[in-house]
Amino acid sequence: MSSPLYTVSNGENYSEKKKTAITRARATDEDLGNIFNPRTYVVGSHKFAREYLRERLNRSILHEFSIDEQKARIELAAAYRLAAKNGWLESIYNHITCNVDGPNGEHHLLINPFGLNYREITASSLVKIDFDGNTIHPGVVGDIFGINKAGLVIHSCIHRARPDVRCVNHNHNWAVAGLSATKNGLIELAQTTHITGEIAYHDYEGIVISNDEQERIVRDLGEKDVMILRNHGLITCGPSVGAAYYHAYTLCAAAEMQAHACSMAFNKLDLIIPEDRLIQLSMAIAKNFNETSMGTLEFAAAMRELDYDQDHSTYPNYRN
Repeated sequence: MSSPLYTVSNGENYSEKKKTAITRARATDEDLGNIFNPRTYVVGSHKFAREYLRERLNRSILHEFSIDEQKARIELAAAYRLAAKNGWLESIYNHITCNVDGPNGEHHLLINPFGLNYREITASSLVKIDFDGNTIHPGVVGDIFGINKAGLVIHSCIHRARPDVRCVNHNHNWAVAGLSATKNGLIELAQTTHITGEIAYHDYEGIVISNDEQERIVRDLGEKDVMILRNHGLITCGPSVGAAYYHAYTLCAAAEMQAHACSMAFNKLDLIIPEDRLIQLSMAIAKNFNETSMGTLEFAAAMRELDYDQDHSTYPNYRN
């Protein structure tokens, strides 16, 4: 039998006689909204509680989508989990989006529900929207959280302008955010920096909420796949979720390497910067280093790591 939940009216004491027991099996949403249970209480709404969300997040509705969209959802959910694992998150903020085709050739985006921790995101929880932010499919929790339309400003303009881009990854990694506030920007110090490729820059205009800034974001990114947002963070993109992920991985690593190097050097003259011809050579080699597409082997290895972690995790499986 389900364990009882207890509700107590305002102003009454917590004596046993004052408690009204309602079993979970019989409780309605209205009942749950009025119940105080110290074991499940969270601020805001009972629908934000782990117990409530876990049941939703353990559902898989992947059968409702095409096989291509199922793959995209699993890959994107993995990208969010990896962002959490690597520390590329700022509470519930930032976004990774993936372009998927609709049944009639229209373009839609998959994005995270605004309110879930990255470690909670599953393939079925991703919200499908059009480029204007209108919901096409809410996923399993979209009716609770919706999306952060302010975050869509950055992503939608890149997806519109760059048909070669399938995934856009934006985060506020601390090392990159720190680097973004320096005049020199990224210095081509180490091989990892060269693998990252050519870097674009976009000047800070405040929190990105205005559609007016979209044109300048697209202009500054150009045909590059990596951009540092001054005083802000990073954008990486690519023809696959894995490519955008690996660009973010190398940029974050390069920023940390630069932070270490600069902390050890007395000044910039103490830094050993490779010749430009060697930098360009390394960049060219990195583009075709593997027979597979950029990020494929690296992202597959990272997904396996998540699968091993899942064996010992109480979080919902990202593949749901």
